[in-house]
Amino acid sequence: MTSFYLSIRRNLTVVLLLLSLTAWAQERTVSGKVTSAEDGSAVPGVNVLEKGTSNGTTTDMDGNYKISVSSESSVLSFSFIGYTTQEVTVGNQTMINIAFQSDITTLSEVVVVGYGQQEKRDVTGVVAEVKSINFNKGAIVAPDQLIAGKIAGVQITPNSGEPGTGGTVRIRGGTSIIASNDPLYVVDGVPLDITGVPGARNPLNFINPNDIETFTVLKDASAAAIYGSRAANGVIMITTKRGKAGEVKVNYDGFFSSAQITRKLSVLDGPQFRETVNLYYPSETSKLYDYNLVETATLKKTNTNWQDQLLQTAMGQSHNVGFSGGSEKTQVRASIGYLDQQGIIKTSNTRRTSFSFNLNQKMMNDKLNMEANMKASETKDVYNGASIYEMYSMAPSQPVYDTAKFPLYGGYWEWASVPLGTKNPVANNNMTKNQGVVYRGIGNVRFNYNFDDLVPGLKADLNLGIDVTSGLRNFFQPTNLRTQAVQSFPGTTQSENTLRINKLLEFYLNYTKDIASMDAKLDVTAGYSWQNFNATGNGYTGNGLTDNAYGFYNPGVATGQKFLYASNNENRLISFFGRINYSMKDKYLLTVNLRSDGSTRFGPANRWGFFPSAAFGWRVYDEDFFAGLQDVFSDFKFRVGYGITGNQEIGNYRYIPTFQPTNGFAEYPFGGTLVSPIRPNAVDEDLKWEETASLNIGIDFGLLKGRLTGSMEFYNKDTKDLLFEVNVPAATKTGDRVLTNIGKVNNKGFELTLNSAVIDKADLHWDLGFNITMNRSEVISLDGVDDPTFQGYPAGAISGGLGNNVQVQKVGYPVNTFRLFQHINGPDGLPRTDGVDWNNDGVVNLADMYKDVNGDGIVNDQDRQPDALKYPQPKWFLGLTSNLTYKNFDFSFTLRGNLGGQVYNNVLSSNGYLNRLFELVPNNVPTAALKTNFRAPQYLSNYYLEDATFLRVDNVTLGYTFNQFAKAKIRAYVTVQNAMVWTKYTGLDPEVVNGIDNNLYPRARTFVFGLSIGF
Repeated sequence: MTSFYLSIRRNLTVVLLLLSLTAWAQERTVSGKVTSAEDGSAVPGVNVLEKGTSNGTTTDMDGNYKISVSSESSVLSFSFIGYTTQEVTVGNQTMINIAFQSDITTLSEVVVVGYGQQEKRDVTGVVAEVKSINFNKGAIVAPDQLIAGKIAGVQITPNSGEPGTGGTVRIRGGTSIIASNDPLYVVDGVPLDITGVPGARNPLNFINPNDIETFTVLKDASAAAIYGSRAANGVIMITTKRGKAGEVKVNYDGFFSSAQITRKLSVLDGPQFRETVNLYYPSETSKLYDYNLVETATLKKTNTNWQDQLLQTAMGQSHNVGFSGGSEKTQVRASIGYLDQQGIIKTSNTRRTSFSFNLNQKMMNDKLNMEANMKASETKDVYNGASIYEMYSMAPSQPVYDTAKFPLYGGYWEWASVPLGTKNPVANNNMTKNQGVVYRGIGNVRFNYNFDDLVPGLKADLNLGIDVTSGLRNFFQPTNLRTQAVQSFPGTTQSENTLRINKLLEFYLNYTKDIASMDAKLDVTAGYSWQNFNATGNGYTGNGLTDNAYGFYNPGVATGQKFLYASNNENRLISFFGRINYSMKDKYLLTVNLRSDGSTRFGPANRWGFFPSAAFGWRVYDEDFFAGLQDVFSDFKFRVGYGITGNQEIGNYRYIPTFQPTNGFAEYPFGGTLVSPIRPNAVDEDLKWEETASLNIGIDFGLLKGRLTGSMEFYNKDTKDLLFEVNVPAATKTGDRVLTNIGKVNNKGFELTLNSAVIDKADLHWDLGFNITMNRSEVISLDGVDDPTFQGYPAGAISGGLGNNVQVQKVGYPVNTFRLFQHINGPDGLPRTDGVDWNNDGVVNLADMYKDVNGDGIVNDQDRQPDALKYPQPKWFLGLTSNLTYKNFDFSFTLRGNLGGQVYNNVLSSNGYLNRLFELVPNNVPTAALKTNFRAPQYLSNYYLEDATFLRVDNVTLGYTFNQFAKAKIRAYVTVQNAMVWTKYTGLDPEVVNGIDNNLYPRARTFVFGLSIGF
């Protein structure tokens, strides 16, 4: 019996051993790492599941995972929001690494909204986001240029070609005439004060473009009303880059650039100029050589190209180093950057040194999250001293230097005997010192606490921020500069200092709850905001310098006129806000916003404004009746929203009676001497907010299984209680015009956005993005005066003459409609010249050149009737972005264009007439003057109004990425900015702010050679 049991025991042991060996042979442990195919970064939190089982795990903060599977035939499924799910059969592999591809069909991206985030699929307002990978490339100083042409409804027009200059940003057109039309900028949760300071070309230049992660634009009232009184012109939210968990990474981005002018104004050269003066003013020919009528052989041959004397090939460089890394609890990123960019006009440049720091820290068992952000910069701007007007006007027959004749003028040739004659632009440029330096720091600390243990779904957020700007502007012209030498007190020194401090405190609660019984989700936010703005400044101007050696550093050498000033002003904004997001069945979406703002910029009776909004979204794609179209559409959502936003950007103390000094020409005898009196300003003590009511109807759609996505928007905006300066009856106010709430402006338009993954293969990927916008503005009312003969309030001041305006604000017409005479063409197709009795009535007057529009038999100012089809805004503006990658190569470009709209060529109108050849002194003229043969200036002729249509190739980039290095990823690239422009406009550039081309700093074509290295 004993031997029987021993036999069974031995056999059972063998069976168990065989079973365990079989199980060991089947079961296998697999490990690996999941990274992003875009940039190779680790992807934490990826779900790794053995398909058909509940066996699974997730990747750690470094993207690593480890899992045991049951057999070689097991299939591992890797899934994560925003990426395409991938499946891999284990086989005999023990190491499986995954490179995740972005899912072009996903609609679950998280986008930044006011005071929080939302899944893109749940957004009911009009929110557009541009990520850093899609930014415009090149030598970009101003952050707003990163997204030019990228977003429908957002028009970004460069103010000029100066290095570091900003752009005029308009979101769905301007809503105001007097108040600011700029959007509100929010950087990492801090609303900015973008009021300029002395010495700064652009208040946004403190932000290093390399530190920016995303731009998010809130365009309609539903999205923007959470910012209430500052949201009428839209909101642009800038989010900077942050550290990620994992080992420390170091990145370097740098470039060198070279810029040249693309087009010069065609003016007469030396021989042409002498010939033309001799033809039209033969008696003045001798004055081309010497004002003392002494001809010299040298001056007879002089041919100075003043544009060549002042323009240069502008060199630039930029270097940025970033560090990031951390653990699951702590993530840090820091960066330092340096930029030096010359302007194409000699002496002008901008330099910026910047620093940024971000810290994310989880504490108290991950219940408390602290986020600290800091950005600081020093920006130095040097401005050209030359007048661009003089660069075009100085006679080419005169030399740049004449040290023998003009030693007292620094050796520069000048029209010595005529004080008001054109000055030597090279002398002005070289001897004038005009520079500024701005220090700006912005920082905030945010605390987010999760109350899940007490109240599931409840979170609290506290945001403390500060924005400090210190600006200094210095200006100096010596006594021996011709511009100063003709003054009663030669030599000028000026200095201005400004300090702005913006403090912020915001606290809000957020509560989310899933309501299972209704298949619904509720998201509620409510909070309080306090923001205080303080600005102090002082400055001086001194004339009559006894010594030039001190420049602007010693105002004590000014013995003539002196002017000192100091200022201190403050305003405060206190707000209460709330938002409710409600979703039912994940397809019926409702958003309600309310903000109440109290601003010290308005009187006690109108200090508080209320700004509500509501929006509804319907995911039609998820309805049963839409099932038959789901093979065509991958998404279809309908949205409608309505809301009210405000505008308070009118400056401080406009509702309070104040006094100001007279202009110095009006003086009153007092105590045996003459004094300049002060006078009261006209005020309306009942000033209140401008309010913009906005309706938006939109459709989001996806086609071709998500490879083509887009949206269509129809909007209508009415701005009422328009702040406008109107005429007042005599003796009713202390001034002739007063700022008050009266009038209404309407904007309506259409936007289309299309994004397509044209090709999506392993080695070849091509994305296209296209947007087009139509916007129409109209003045609905202004001052309530119903006078059919009233031609409107003048606008659009131009150079040339005295007080000339070429635009008008008039009821029933677009904002800034052009108001000009209609020029009659002669038999040669050219405009009729002045000084000729073309209509043979025996009198030479305006009727010989201009149409009698109103038919009263005379031509006068009443015939300068506005044309509703002539205005500066384009009828359509568009953008096209292309990004192509093939293996290690990448190629991208951006197109921007305006269709329609007009631009007034003030460069020609102020210089292009023959009498200009000898006006006080001989002056150069554009060659176009020989075509029109105008003797006198025709400032108000529509001949100078031209079509502003253009198509611009703005940024073209070709790059190559070197992946051969184990520890480094290197990308080299070349970029061309402002590569090409197609336009019929005869001036230098048709893209100008407000449609008046008025001697702007010319734009350049820039070549950039860059390198990016990541460790």
